[in-house]
Amino acid sequence: MYIRRIIDKNIGPIEKIDLSFAFGDEGNPKPLVLVGQNGSGKSIFLSHIVDAFFEMADKAFDNACAGSKGGGHQYYKAISSSQIAIGKEYMYSYISFDDEGLINYIFKAGHLSKEKFDEESGCVLEDSLSWGKENNYKNVNIDSEKSEYIFRKDVICYFGPDRYEKPNWMGEKYYQSLESEHLSINEKWARQLQNPIIIKDVTERNLQWLMDVIADSRADIENNGDMLRIAHISVGDLLLLTTARKNLELIMSKILGKEVYFGLNLRNQGFSRFNIRLKSDDSIIVPTLNALSTGQIALFNMFSTIVRYADLNDVNKSIRLENITGIVVIDEIELHLHTYLQKEVLPELIKLFPKVQFIITTHAPLFLLGMEKTFGSQNYEIYEMPTATKINVECFSEFKRAYDYFRETQLYQQEIKNAIDNNTAKALIITEGSTDWKHMCAAYQALKKSGENSELFENMEFEFLEYEPKNSKGENSLKLEMGCSQLAAMCENYAKLRQRRKLIFIADRDDSTINRKLLGENKEFKDWGNNVYSLILPLPPHRESTPAICIEHYYKDDEIKTPISINGMERRLFIGNEFDKNGINYQKDILCEKKSVCGEDKINIIEGSSGEKVIRLSNSASGNLALPKMEFATRILEKSEPFDKFDFSSFVPLFSIIKKILDLPMR
Repeated sequence: MYIRRIIDKNIGPIEKIDLSFAFGDEGNPKPLVLVGQNGSGKSIFLSHIVDAFFEMADKAFDNACAGSKGGGHQYYKAISSSQIAIGKEYMYSYISFDDEGLINYIFKAGHLSKEKFDEESGCVLEDSLSWGKENNYKNVNIDSEKSEYIFRKDVICYFGPDRYEKPNWMGEKYYQSLESEHLSINEKWARQLQNPIIIKDVTERNLQWLMDVIADSRADIENNGDMLRIAHISVGDLLLLTTARKNLELIMSKILGKEVYFGLNLRNQGFSRFNIRLKSDDSIIVPTLNALSTGQIALFNMFSTIVRYADLNDVNKSIRLENITGIVVIDEIELHLHTYLQKEVLPELIKLFPKVQFIITTHAPLFLLGMEKTFGSQNYEIYEMPTATKINVECFSEFKRAYDYFRETQLYQQEIKNAIDNNTAKALIITEGSTDWKHMCAAYQALKKSGENSELFENMEFEFLEYEPKNSKGENSLKLEMGCSQLAAMCENYAKLRQRRKLIFIADRDDSTINRKLLGENKEFKDWGNNVYSLILPLPPHRESTPAICIEHYYKDDEIKTPISINGMERRLFIGNEFDKNGINYQKDILCEKKSVCGEDKINIIEGSSGEKVIRLSNSASGNLALPKMEFATRILEKSEPFDKFDFSSFVPLFSIIKKILDLPMR
């Protein structure tokens, strides 16, 4: 059985989609992949397919659906008007299945007559599918004999995102495991569905079944005079049963990227009964299945379950994977999977089952690249929700965002690497912010020139990583975003390898977590090894009562508040304690829009480029009075009046620590 067509209308974010499923030249179904942002209707689309499975199975199997207290069965997908798109009077989902004849499923809520549905959809439903205009309704036109035939021959199952909360449309009992505990030796009971539709918590069952498969593939050996012979089974039958085991080993080989087979540990090891060995030399590479990663066992469970379901229907299906038929629905196929498994392994595993109709949702661009590589663009289809527009992999919006982010990150990392991997032997100082290095550079130039600390600055050679904010307009400068977290992460990463020159990372001291990470036990600096060092700004005497400072606090308050006229407006930096807790200073007729940095106990630097706007109370349209930190730092570095006579004495302890690091031997 395969799906031929789905029409959904007015369901949540889905306005209307009419999707016909594609098949190859040999009649095999093409994998269908749904993409789109969260909330675009992917899971809603799948929910009706799974609901149709349950409604079909309920016609033939007493245990297919969960029972309800009032008798009958609980719906997998409840019918509720709350699912109707806002402003619409009705919704419906129509699915056309094909198994030597059409099987129609309809799910409808709101004010919609059958006649209007027939007219809108172009589908004329049988009289057995009929409803009143006002009634909520769902049904599928299949009898018990046909239903039993389908579920006994096809793999019909759904792999849902079990780690997420239950959707509000799902019947409560369907979120619980529907598969009863059973022995590995069982019978096919009348009106009992042996392959549950929803797949979850199947590791134990798959291992029980794997034991059966291995047992079937092994022969009894008897002495026959001077010779050994296989007893109780023909060689031909044994080879066929061995093929079933080899198919499972093929799945595991693709997952591990090596040719492997299943070995057996001693029987008293329980769940550790199996090991995995290399075919080439019989060496054990996985001592027990418990040693597999979460992603590896998730993949094996998914695809071995497909084989197990086919095997329970017909043992010949597990022998010939290419003959397994059915519909497998997988929501968020990339869950728990590393990028290698997404791109290189998943598509190869899907390709092992050419007659299974895979309907998949994903957010993973690399999985789509893998599908493109494995199937080619003509042999699978991508539809972007909520419109179900057919696209190619390059049109996938999340792919574009991920690619742009990846490319931008690569460029960012390369620019930093190029700056750090300079051939010079001089130490490199890397500061938290794009203004910090300017203040330090200005202080270094002024202090060295003054002669008061000549011994300190004698033979002191280093350079700064000179960079500008990412949104700056300069064309020739290095542009980076370097907050304290990025600085700490970079320090940690560069410390993993030996550096050809000393790297000194310097952060402000206004983040207690970063302070602990970068300061070290000697309270001056931290030696990370491999010629990497870090420190936070040493505390100047005039800030001892307020130690959570940034580099502007090295200046006195009156220096910080130095005004300058820009386009006829006087602008300057402000300090949080200039305002009350409501961000107001009535005496100066000013208002700070960011109240969280204001109050008599606050020393935050309030500047004009980060949403901390300061305006006139009496005239809010007068413009921003706060000066950007970058403007403040640049004018100090360039010695522009009135910023050319600042006191840099607070920087001396900082350079004393830098000197200690510079005097250490290279390692």
